[in-house]
Amino acid sequence: MASSNGDSQSAGSKLTVYCGHILSPKTFDQYDEYIEGALVVNEQGILVDVGPRSPILSKHKAHETIDFGKCLLLPGFVDLHVHLVQIAQTGRSGDTLLGWLDKYIFPEEMRFKEKPHAQKLARWFFNELAKNGTTLGAVFTSIHSEATDVAFQTAAEFGSRVIMGKTMMDINSPDELTEKTAVSLQQSEALCKKWHGYDSGRLLYAFTPRFAPTCSPDLMNGVSKLWKSQPGTYMQTHLSENLDEIRWVEDLFPKAANYLDVYGSHGLTGSNSLFAHAIHMSDDEISKLVHDDCGVAHCPSSNFFLKSGVFPYARMRKAGVNFGLGSDIAAGPEMSIMGVMKDASYIQPDLWMSPAELFYLSTLGGARAVNLHDKVGSLEPGKEADFIVVDPGAKTSVIADVLDKPAHDILSSLIYVGDDRMVAATYVRGRCIYRSEHLPTVKPAAVSR
Repeated sequence: MASSNGDSQSAGSKLTVYCGHILSPKTFDQYDEYIEGALVVNEQGILVDVGPRSPILSKHKAHETIDFGKCLLLPGFVDLHVHLVQIAQTGRSGDTLLGWLDKYIFPEEMRFKEKPHAQKLARWFFNELAKNGTTLGAVFTSIHSEATDVAFQTAAEFGSRVIMGKTMMDINSPDELTEKTAVSLQQSEALCKKWHGYDSGRLLYAFTPRFAPTCSPDLMNGVSKLWKSQPGTYMQTHLSENLDEIRWVEDLFPKAANYLDVYGSHGLTGSNSLFAHAIHMSDDEISKLVHDDCGVAHCPSSNFFLKSGVFPYARMRKAGVNFGLGSDIAAGPEMSIMGVMKDASYIQPDLWMSPAELFYLSTLGGARAVNLHDKVGSLEPGKEADFIVVDPGAKTSVIADVLDKPAHDILSSLIYVGDDRMVAATYVRGRCIYRSEHLPTVKPAAVSR
């Protein structure tokens, strides 16, 4: 990450400078660090300059300068898999995937036919997303068109950035959650046309067939046509999460070579496709993910909770699959991506994952998996100003002088003991969408010219 070479981007625009300790990922094992750093953001919410504080303050005439002291300025977290409609069922234990869906999740999703309930939970969900420092979420809603519209409206009002879509199911699901195929496709298309690209791409649409067992071939074929007819949209679904699920898929689709082939044979693999879990994968399936430029959401907390299995991390990374992390609320017990990073490390029995690696997966790696790494995921000039202010001292279990330690140790503290209490503020496109009541005192930064 380098400072910009001129002031052309800032000409004629009011600039805000944010000062703090900047960490920004570059690769799995590299990041940029400016201990006394500054971000310059224009009125459009674009990062104009990033770098050491003194040169930036001397170079740019800021309309406002905000100094967060020693607090961290990080790119916002990317949550590649989260269910809005499940937030009220977080922590419901007692079964593996298919039994858990029948016992807790499907009854909750039925309630989203009630608009007041949909509105209440959408407000709760997007507040929690921002409170946890997540600036990009790939979100499943319910089958209900009106509830999905409510979710988009709420995201628009909150200032959230999402990839989101109406869940689609037309077979093998409870009667109240089973759609007519044509209606599912028509409603999804209408929602896409209304919301995809809203606010210059802050809200994006994902066609969302839940998973192969609840989707007929006609529905999957229809989704493929819609997805390919709407440029820039996404397709998101579940893949190979649970062994009972996989056996069910084998019974339903006996001609398919494997689970991923069910999707591929119906035109549902390719750039801007996103598959959650992908635990029990053959080498052929992993090769196809790479060949077809598919993204994957690794959901370690959920995999722990439902005892689904262990993500093939080493094989995925060696093959070159683009993947990031997902909280998978409500199978995941918390929305904090800091907690998800910890679980990603813990669930791998034979791998030591560095803090830098986990930091990359939760930010730039996640953005890359959904082809938005040119816009978000790191703090670089020209990208959109999605960042968070993190105060590790807000957690009493963290040593008082942690911010005086090397970046490796700081990141380690965030990963292994961090949670939403450390998130002091969340910004999307330079707009503050969450501010903690414990936000450190904001003071003007010293300027020397």
